[in-house]
This record gives sequence, structure tokens and C-alpha cells, in this order.
Amino acid sequence: MGLAAIFLWPRTEPPPPPPAQVQETPVEEKKPEVFEPPPPMAAEPEVAVDPLPPLEESDNEVRQSAVDLAGQQPVETYLVPSGIARKIVVTVDNLPRDRVAMRLRAVQDLPGRFAASGSEDAPVLDGANFVRYRAFAAIVESLDTEQVIAVYRRLYPLFQEAYRDLGYPDKTFHSRVIECIDDLLEAPEVRAGTRLVRPKVLYEYADPALESRSAGQKMLMRMGPDNAGTIKAKLSDIRRQLVEQSRAGWPEA
Repeated sequence: MGLAAIFLWPRTEPPPPPPAQVQETPVEEKKPEVFEPPPPMAAEPEVAVDPLPPLEESDNEVRQSAVDLAGQQPVETYLVPSGIARKIVVTVDNLPRDRVAMRLRAVQDLPGRFAASGSEDAPVLDGANFVRYRAFAAIVESLDTEQVIAVYRRLYPLFQEAYRDLGYPDKTFHSRVIECIDDLLEAPEVRAGTRLVRPKVLYEYADPALESRSAGQKMLMRMGPDNAGTIKAKLSDIRRQLVEQSRAGWPEA
């Protein structure tokens, strides 16, 4: 405490002269820059999507979606009138197989009949068959691929439910669609004059390698190279976008 008093107690001797005061120029204090936050972005309004009807009541919904894509007349000509979603699923599932269940097809019979030329003992495929499919191929070519994908995604819950009911509870219809397209794209070109046989009522290809093709491939083969090429081009475009959907994680397993 004594030492503390010596240093802190006021001195009695005169203080030294004060140092000369230097006029200092005040330094302007630099204020930090203030960044105003950008105004919040206006949230995009959510587009209301009408809920899908139950599968058994979905014909009007599916038919109208088809009309929006292709037009009224093609839908009336080619699409079955009832059980549409289920029949689309059955058709897609059957096309890579040996045959399609005729009563469960989603597409109605085209006008006209299968034509063969040549002799009764050596029939060949007549090019007149290809004309029957020209209008159908033109409709497929006119479809907007992005709209097709949008409709497919919107109706997908109906398709998946129908696929489960078909006996595939642990598989996705989406994967089967891609498998079906891959099979169709493998269809070979068959030209007019290809040899046929008629063991019973229906004509068959004389070449076993052609006759052993899937139901879907033989459907394209009957259309002729030009029509089949048109449809394959559209299928390739659709497949590309379907695969992109899969890579993006849709649909969820």
C-alpha cells in the first residue's frame, strides 16, 4: 500500500510545462458499406391440378387427354371406348410378348383387311397393307412429345394402379413402358414381296426368324418400312424423355 501511495499521491513540485498542442485534422470515420438485401421474390402461383378420378371411373379423363393430344376424330377412330387405362396397360405389357389379348387391346381394328398377293401356294406380303397404316403413322408423327410426357405423368397413378392389379405389385409401369419401346425399336424392316405361309386361317411369315418376333414388332413389320420408320422416330424421342424422367428420380419407387 505504501508504494502505491507514492506513485498515486499528487506531487508537490511544479508540473512540467505541457507539451505543445498539435492541431490534428480529424480523420473522417469510414462507415462500413451497408448492402440492402434484395426484395423477396414473389412466389409463383401454384397451378391447381384437378385430382384424378378413381381408376374404374377414369374413361372420360383418359379419353379427353387423348383428344387434347391427337384430336377428336383419331380418338373416335382408334381408341377403345371403355376400360381405356387398363387396356393401355395390358397392351403395353403384352406388346413385347408373343401375342396381345385381342379383347383387351387399347386400339381398335384399323379399316381394311390384311392383303396378300402371289399364288395360293406361294403368297407374299402385298404393299397395299402399308397404305392402311399411313394415316395412323401420320397421327403419331404429329404428336408433341413434351405434351405426351406431360399427359403420361398426370395419368401415371392410374396406369400404375392398373399395372399392380395386373399382378405386378413390386414393379413400376414406367419401367415396362421403356422395355416395350426398346423391343419395338428392334423390329426389322419387312418389305412388300416378303414370303408368307398360311398353315390355317391366318397368314404367317415363312421365315421363322420373322415369325418368332414379338407381337409389337410384327405390328410394326405389317406397317411397312416408311410407316414403321415414322413411328420408331417418335418412339425414340419419347424414350429419351422417359429415361430423363427416370434419371431425375421419377416416378418414386
